[in-house]
This record gives sequence, C-alpha cells and structure tokens, in this order.
Amino acid sequence: MNFLRRYDFYLLILFIGLGVLAFNGGWVLPLRLLFGLPLVLIVPGYALASVLYPSKLSLSRSSRLMVSLALSLSVSMLAGLVLNYTVGLGQESVLCTLCSLSLIFCLAAIGRRQRLPPDERPGLILIPPDTKKQVSGNTFQVFLNMLLAVYLLGVGGFAVKQLVQVYSPAEFTQFYMLGIDDTAENFPNMFFLDNGQVTEVQYGNRPAVEAVSACLKLVISNSGQLDIVYRVEVLLNGHLYKFSFGDGTEFDGFIDVPASVVNSLELYFAPIEPGDNQLLEIWLYSGDTPVFSQPLKLVFSTD
Repeated sequence: MNFLRRYDFYLLILFIGLGVLAFNGGWVLPLRLLFGLPLVLIVPGYALASVLYPSKLSLSRSSRLMVSLALSLSVSMLAGLVLNYTVGLGQESVLCTLCSLSLIFCLAAIGRRQRLPPDERPGLILIPPDTKKQVSGNTFQVFLNMLLAVYLLGVGGFAVKQLVQVYSPAEFTQFYMLGIDDTAENFPNMFFLDNGQVTEVQYGNRPAVEAVSACLKLVISNSGQLDIVYRVEVLLNGHLYKFSFGDGTEFDGFIDVPASVVNSLELYFAPIEPGDNQLLEIWLYSGDTPVFSQPLKLVFSTD
C-alpha cells in the first residue's frame, strides 16, 4: 500500500505506456478497451486534479474521485474539439493527445507533490487510506458525490458510444462522381445517335466528341478502420444497367477498398433508347445495406 501511495504517478505513466503498446501492438479489443477507457475517463483528470489540488487537505477522497472524472471528461472533450478542427479526429490522434497531456500532468503533479510535507501527500484514490482513524463523512455530501458519479459515468458512456459510432466504416465512406476532366462538372449530358447507335457525346458545354459511350469516374474513399467490399448498383430509367470498362468488358459491380484508401473507377455507359431527360442513378452498398440514403444522379438526353 505504501508503494502505491508514494508512486501512484509512476504507475500511471507505466499504464499510459502499456496503453500505447496495446494500440500500436494490435492487441485484442478487450485489452485495448481495458487501457483505452481509463485513458479517457480517469487518467488525465486524476493527474490534473493532483496538479490543481496537490494536498490531501484540499479535497476528500470521494471529492477527488469526482473531480478526476469531471476533469477527464472535460479534457477529453476539449481535446476532441481541438483535434476535429486541426489534424482531424482519429484514434491515433486522440490517443497521442490524451497520453501526452496525461504525461505532462503527471510530471507536473510529481513536482508539486514533492514540495508538500509527507503527511499532506494524498494516496491513490482507489485504495483505502493508511490511517486507522477515519474522519466521519457528511452523508449528504456522499449522496451528492454518488449522484455526480452516476451522471459522469453516464456522460462518459454516451461519449464512448458516439465515438464507436463515428468509427463505423459506413460513416467514413465518401462516394462521388467526376466528369471528363476529373472535376465535379462536365458530365455527359447529350448523346448523338445514328441508326440507334451512339456516335458522339457532349460533356457539359464542351463541343461533342466522337465516341460510342460516355466516360464517368466513380471515386470511393474508405477512411474507416476495416477493408470493405462495396457493391455498385446502377439504374437507367428505373431498370438495372451494367457499366463497362474501357476495354469493353462488363463491370461486375464489386470493388474492394482497403482501409484509408481512395479507389477510382473509370466506367462507360450509353443510353438504351432515344429520349430526353433520361435518369442514371448509382447506388453504393456495403453488403446489402445502402451506404447513403440517396443515389448519385445524372440526367441526360439524346438527339
């Protein structure tokens, strides 16, 4: 017990190191959660509370626990807000930021505690005090601390749930269409037919070019944590349609996109029959579930 009381911050530093090792070493999910959740919910707040209130006379043991939880959630949320508007909110950036802040707070707390008399240095909040004489607690204060603990744990649980939802692969998918010059314009909007066969294609306001089909580029960006096999489904005027590649072979509709990779497909299509305001709809699926609630749409006519 005396070891834990004297070296609690050194144990926290060791815990932070194991957390980094668990993340970078690809440990199983339960072990990553074992180290990850305390790094969000307790470690930075415990160290920061010890910087702000170094003496055990400043806070009771239960109050120090509540302050540690509150400060941890505050630090984690502020760090996430800053990361979201700077380098980006990702698992690696969150881990590096919280570990760095926790280490800084631990070193600062060690420095502040060294200046205190030995009898004023607090012990680890999760172990009982080493004195047999206990100070009678305020029942109402203990009740308020319990309510605060339940509230903070609820907020922390909600934050973790939202974080898990953010890392859902579908939430990190981007799907868009590019025109003839690899920009979001100059899409094929007019086909010229001769005896029912396409002879020319017009892209936006550009002059028509000789072609038997129109070129589109579909781009899929998978910024999630897992490889995904996507399925592309195309509807032309409400009927299923198959894209073709440049060599004329048929596109089977499946594309494997590794994690954190952007894949693009150069595909070709042509109208089946003459008509104005024909509608091409392109859906993206992850398994049997549409990734987005609306398809990509392209309207074109023939002449």
